[in-house]
Amino acid sequence: MNTCLLYDNETEEKLHLRAIQTIARETKKPVDNVISLYESVLERYKEHAKIKDYLPILVSREVKEILLQQMSPGYD
Repeated sequence: MNTCLLYDNETEEKLHLRAIQTIARETKKPVDNVISLYESVLERYKEHAKIKDYLPILVSREVKEILLQQMSPGYD
């Protein structure tokens, strides 16, 4: 995935990178693992987003849910 195309500008990129770092810290996962998942979810959301202001919140929520499910006992 080309991150230059994923982020509209440097400010947006920094906003999403802060969200990625927060998720990594909260889930105790390496940033590299979180960033790939985050950017794939972000790419999917951006395809349909008309208002992009809430993307960090929505994407963060979904990524955390995915990571927490993976950490749950019985996850296959």
